[in-house]
Amino acid sequence: MKPMNTFLKAGFSCALAIALTAPSASAQRNLTDIPNPDPEVERASFQVADGFEVNLYAADPLLAKPIQMNFDPQGRLWVASSEVYPQIEPGQRANDKILILEDADHDGRAEKTTIFADGLLIPTGVEPGDGGAYVANSTELLHFSDTDGDGKADRRRVVLSGFGTEDTHHILHTLRWGYDGCLYMNQSIYIHSHVETPWGVKRLNAGGVWRFRPERMKLDVFDYGLVNSWGHHFDKFGQHFQTDGAGGEGINYAIPGAYYFTTAYPAKILRGLNPGSPKHCGLEVVDGRHLPESWQGSLITNDFRGNRVCRFVLSDSGSGYVSREQPEVIKTSHVAFRPIDIKMGPDGAIYIADWYNPIIQHGEVDFRDPRRDHTRGRIWRVTAKGRPLAPWPKLVGAPVQELLEQLKSPEGWTRQQARRVLKEMGPSQVLPALADWTKSITGEDAAADRQRLESLWMYVAFDEPELPLLDKVLKAKTPEVRAAGCRVVSHWQDRVPNALDLMKIAAGDAFPRVRLEAARTLGTIGTPAATVAALTTLKPGTDTFLDYGVYLTARETASKWVPAWAKGEFEFDSVDSTLFAASSAESGDVVPGIVARVKDGRIPSDKRDAAFSLVATLGRPDDLSLILDTAIADPKSATAGLNSLAGAVNSRQLKPTGDLNRLTPLVNSQDTTVARSAVNLAGLWKLDSLKPAILALASSGQTNPEFRAACVEALGRFGGADVIAALKSLVSNRDADVVREKALESLIQAAPGEAATIVADRLSTGFERESLTGIVERVVRSRPAAESLSKALTGRALDRESARLALRVARSGGRADLKPLADLLEKSAQGGPAIPLPTDDAAMATLIGEIRSQGDPARGETVFRRAELNCYKCHGIGTAGGLVGPNLQSLGASSQPDYIVRSILDPAAAVKEGYNAVVVAMNDGRILTGIPIGQSGTELILRDAEGQELKLPKDQIEDQKPTGSLMPAGLVDSLSRGELIDLMRFLTELGKLGPYAFPKERIARHYQVLEADNESRTALSRLSHGAIARGDAAEAKNLHWRPAYARVAGELPMSDVPIVAAQSRAPARFVRFSFEAKSAGDVILKLSGNEGVQVWLDGVAVNAAPETKLSVQPGRRTVVVATDPEKPSQNLKIEISDSSTAQVELPTGP
Repeated sequence: MKPMNTFLKAGFSCALAIALTAPSASAQRNLTDIPNPDPEVERASFQVADGFEVNLYAADPLLAKPIQMNFDPQGRLWVASSEVYPQIEPGQRANDKILILEDADHDGRAEKTTIFADGLLIPTGVEPGDGGAYVANSTELLHFSDTDGDGKADRRRVVLSGFGTEDTHHILHTLRWGYDGCLYMNQSIYIHSHVETPWGVKRLNAGGVWRFRPERMKLDVFDYGLVNSWGHHFDKFGQHFQTDGAGGEGINYAIPGAYYFTTAYPAKILRGLNPGSPKHCGLEVVDGRHLPESWQGSLITNDFRGNRVCRFVLSDSGSGYVSREQPEVIKTSHVAFRPIDIKMGPDGAIYIADWYNPIIQHGEVDFRDPRRDHTRGRIWRVTAKGRPLAPWPKLVGAPVQELLEQLKSPEGWTRQQARRVLKEMGPSQVLPALADWTKSITGEDAAADRQRLESLWMYVAFDEPELPLLDKVLKAKTPEVRAAGCRVVSHWQDRVPNALDLMKIAAGDAFPRVRLEAARTLGTIGTPAATVAALTTLKPGTDTFLDYGVYLTARETASKWVPAWAKGEFEFDSVDSTLFAASSAESGDVVPGIVARVKDGRIPSDKRDAAFSLVATLGRPDDLSLILDTAIADPKSATAGLNSLAGAVNSRQLKPTGDLNRLTPLVNSQDTTVARSAVNLAGLWKLDSLKPAILALASSGQTNPEFRAACVEALGRFGGADVIAALKSLVSNRDADVVREKALESLIQAAPGEAATIVADRLSTGFERESLTGIVERVVRSRPAAESLSKALTGRALDRESARLALRVARSGGRADLKPLADLLEKSAQGGPAIPLPTDDAAMATLIGEIRSQGDPARGETVFRRAELNCYKCHGIGTAGGLVGPNLQSLGASSQPDYIVRSILDPAAAVKEGYNAVVVAMNDGRILTGIPIGQSGTELILRDAEGQELKLPKDQIEDQKPTGSLMPAGLVDSLSRGELIDLMRFLTELGKLGPYAFPKERIARHYQVLEADNESRTALSRLSHGAIARGDAAEAKNLHWRPAYARVAGELPMSDVPIVAAQSRAPARFVRFSFEAKSAGDVILKLSGNEGVQVWLDGVAVNAAPETKLSVQPGRRTVVVATDPEKPSQNLKIEISDSSTAQVELPTGP
């Protein structure tokens, strides 16, 4: 089960599956971090939200290792538990259990445990219902029932089989009844399921959510993706939300049919609401009279790695939501507190399943690690102080009329369980009374709207269309109820005669979520007219969720609408809708229609770029000729078309038909932007007739350096003695840096042996060491260049620091073909880490003691931030930093210190799931290494060590092999013992309560700082601070800004920001950051240290104050801050205040 999984290594990481030898007793005590297992000791460590308290509902020996839990209508808590996890031992008897916990006297403590079923092997889900309980058991969905009334199951039935079992923490899990009477079930990324049903074989490869209607044996997929989603629930209007136990995007808004992170198909995925968030497990939407008003509708989930129970509050944003984290429900420094599931109970309290384990890793840590706990587990109960509990309803055995009245309850738990009891009574008993109850709802207010929706959901549960009621729900005053009504039409669309007309009306609704639901329901109708109607839901402006919903509908219905549209049988309502639908179809069949409409003017000139991008992506060579001819005829607007043609040759190796030399006028264009794109194409097409002109442009000192670099890059694709000679000359000239470095890159491609000699000279002398890493990375991407470099280095004495830098590159990814090169570099790099890897547990315990007693986490953070280590390049801490390695936000809280130590000193020993690199050989000779992050039918997508996404056409891949971690060994060899001790202490503190717990405030963390180089000094000598901030003057356009990241606490050290100084101008430090405004309004920036600070928003000066007010419109906004270095130095911290009226999203990643 992934929630017990934690961080593993692809950089400074922690989760190595190295077995521990039997240590001495004293060494074992020092090595482990095992707390007192007394539940009261654990409870005493809890820091609980203001106004709440926690009591123990149940603990060992009543239960052990709870995995999932659900209440039944009687208020009994059913628990799937596994003492065998993570792997059964040879000869061990599988005896995992389904338990029933009962609080008979309603005092908040379970008095009785019943073993309902045993003899199971790692059951990962349980949901009571249909006279027993459904259980997720490996490849099967089982149903257990008790026919003789003794409280123990005596009947076992296989309901469905064929679910994948590749990984025990990804198998079928998270069972939950929906408001629609269906059973929802999750599976995760490594699982491939092929389930036979009476309706055919249903397949789900990788993660997703299943939807199952037991009485009809109807199984389908609700949505796709996420890494390991162990949380799924619905709000009171039927909107779905999920969490991911191995992702990093917090709350995910789940749209029917949507694709999320890690999905192989299609081209577009939907992102979560809290990017950069820790991993979360379990999910509950809380409500009811017992909880304060401010908590109603909150989403509660578990940061099982960080020992926290978290609360999020949603607010509307277009058709979707914005999610904000609130103060924790529970947080603790107790390392064994591992909350993994959470449910509302019959009394209105919040119940939390605590896996209780100091070790939560799965595949990355030794299965037999003696610190793994196999016998304990707890259920905690959270209540609001001084508030009465919700009345415990009596549902089982209640008359139908009373159960229907319970659908009005303020408690979601009561409404759901009442629906469940009614459903199991059967339609003959319930439907007549339901009809009468529905007629009794006479109001037109929000309460009446909700009651009609509850009634409609009962009809959905019985799969009995009730069209007059549906019509009323679709016309409700409450917009969320109208949206829910649209979802119901998707259940019955083949039995609702006017479904299309109803959804056309909904497509024009003022409330965006109604339009989103209408768009998705129109996708189930599937006709061309339905697709046209879906496109009308789009309005001016950006609405990520609505755009995505319409994209899904246009894509899913393409087989119906594309042939009719191509024949001219209908048109969409606008050119924008046409292009949106055609792009969404992801089919070459749309290209003839697009080409025809460009030619006859139905797609006007101001929309051509979007049309040509589509044609270049999907069209044939004849179609590409239209793009080239148009660019030649209209050079002023040629850039986008030329770039799309470059994309066609890079991804599909396609060129336009006809004489390609007609590109010549564009190469000679006075517009360097157009000329640059044309030169790039000339190189990709290898137009020898243009080589002399490009050679001349590359060699001309009068040409813009950036344009010259583009010419040099194109030359590398031509090859030939004249090109090689020119490139060698450019490399040796004291020319612009960008030209020299690009010349060497091109030489690597055109003449690997010549380039290798130059690189070997640099390694020997230490010349331009700062650019060496990038050059060697380009060398090793070419097998001939890498082999040539090995030969050129043989027998040479190398500059030690240069050798170290190159060695890191050669070792990165563990490529066997680079071992000869690595061996040569290692001889000159000399040395190893200041602290050798401990060889036994006693030595490890001694080292950990030194880390705890002498390590300084503040100094360690400074080491981590050093530019030469480049830790942030691969690893994020929260929302800032690289994506190549796992995020370190909760590392110290989730991992034992010995695993952290081992991963630093021996990074290749084990690699976290999802971070195993592959080496790919392309048919053009390139060797590329990266982490697979997705694929389609035609492309493999890698993230390389630079964090760049590489889209590799599958038909150009010659070979592909796994290669381990991207993090090279020896990365910390340059550190002293004290620095290593400090670094390890810092990493072991990350995520723990205290100064290294990631703050929840919205703090700017990803900055760019202006380098203090010749270009910036020249600009400052000629321009004002404001002109530099605007960036529109010629001197300000090509300034060098580099990434910089805030500390864990949120401050950007001013020591990390260069001082730019010039004669006759006041010196300054320049910092900028961006954010996405999701709505118009005011953004209030809380500035620390505002003395001597200037602020610009999108180039316009604003008054800097402790709370700086920015008035924004939707879109990406950029803030530039200049600080006066002559004022008292104070670190910069910028926080977005909760008093902001605009909805804002800060960027994440590198």
